[in-house]
Amino acid sequence: MLLNHQPTEHTTPAPAAYRKPAVLGLNLSLAALQAALPQPELPERPALVALYWRCWELAAQKVRHGSAENGFSATYIDAAFGGNIFQWDTCFIAAFARYSRELLPVLPALDNFYRLQEPDGYIAREYRWENGAPLWAKPSGDSINPPLFAWAEWQLYRIHADRTRLSNVWPHLDGYFRYLQRVHRNHDGTYWITDMGSGMDNTPRYGAGWLDLTCQQALNARMLALIAQEIDNTLAVEWYTAQHRELAAVINSRMWDAETGWYWDVDTAGLAIMQQTIANFWPLLADVTSDAQTAQLVAHLRDPATFWRTHPFPTLAANHVSYRPHGEYWLGAVWAPTNYMVIKGLEHTGQHELAREATLRHLDAIERVYRTTDTVWENYRADEDAPGTPARPDFVGWTGCGPIALLIEQVIGVLVDAPQRRIQWTLREPGAHGLRNLPFGADTVDLVVDDAGKLSVHTTGELTLVIDGQRGSATFSLAPGAHTLSLT
Repeated sequence: MLLNHQPTEHTTPAPAAYRKPAVLGLNLSLAALQAALPQPELPERPALVALYWRCWELAAQKVRHGSAENGFSATYIDAAFGGNIFQWDTCFIAAFARYSRELLPVLPALDNFYRLQEPDGYIAREYRWENGAPLWAKPSGDSINPPLFAWAEWQLYRIHADRTRLSNVWPHLDGYFRYLQRVHRNHDGTYWITDMGSGMDNTPRYGAGWLDLTCQQALNARMLALIAQEIDNTLAVEWYTAQHRELAAVINSRMWDAETGWYWDVDTAGLAIMQQTIANFWPLLADVTSDAQTAQLVAHLRDPATFWRTHPFPTLAANHVSYRPHGEYWLGAVWAPTNYMVIKGLEHTGQHELAREATLRHLDAIERVYRTTDTVWENYRADEDAPGTPARPDFVGWTGCGPIALLIEQVIGVLVDAPQRRIQWTLREPGAHGLRNLPFGADTVDLVVDDAGKLSVHTTGELTLVIDGQRGSATFSLAPGAHTLSLT
């Protein structure tokens, strides 16, 4: 689908009759969802499987219609806690909705932003439901959000294997990176934003160079280099590889403090602003840390005085003067998107055991609250089994990142690379378990292991299956059909 890259003329606010968002919902039974979506089999963890399906049920209720007045897509998935659409909410929704084979329409949700992109590359953090207008003044740091579109598109591509999609969205992704580089880059190479723009609304941070946005631009460059490779844009591969290398050098020369073992925001003089927040861990996913730096960040994550709480990871260190045990949004609550970021950063840097341990603690804590409230929440308390204060219920929304995406990727241990016709399955769970009806490009794959370690695989297309983990390692090249495999 070709996307409109022209400016949008915003109208005056729509009549009151149009101001209430139209929430469509899929109106599907649980049985219908279970037939259409990936089906986890975890006999040892039935509570997490129940939580998984509850999140899909809630997500299916968050499908919306756009309108002629706002110009949004005809049908799209949204957080659905208000009428407006938000950048980073949508990008994190893509992290789990990508497994739905567009039953939950996340591609049109991303397209909402591309359609409204301005000719200079600017994409607003938030667009109004009434008329599609940006909510915040463009020059303000409040007006942008973490630039995660390229990351979201790359994750979708790993499932869908749709190169045409990458080609179509490329001008939007490239344009947004270059806009931020022109407007939000400081003279020292770091990037600036505000607390609201960062998505961490009331975080107790200030400064000139923001670590998270600088790292997010490094991640953006890394993803754009990968996308450029897939669409055969050699010049862009070289340029974005160089951009990532340059940003990594900036982050490590200006924002790393070897004495404390932390990356920090910096002030106008380049001095560290030592606030311990969840934003300090974006360097892991941005791929800018050495092994030694990774080890120091891991030590901070494992510190029970700061981030390794009953429900890891609070968004503000627990020993910070501004920490609030009930959360108070970004003053100590645990949020699904930042936990997903940290866990994927640990995975990327080879910290697989901690990634899995953190996932299980995170999911178990969400499940305990679900057991008493029958729902999932916008955020959680780090030190007790309760939603944060404040927190919205039925929030899927990005809270689906944990019970859906991390259940597949970290608990069951399945990572899909459909463009390369490859699945990596890390067997860490004891006993029989698996995943059926897994989308794999245009194909579907079932993966099951029994108590004895025998694998049963059914695939509708050719597949390279890479097995590792506690039960052994092997690589199998499989033709379409059913296969019984042994690791011994």
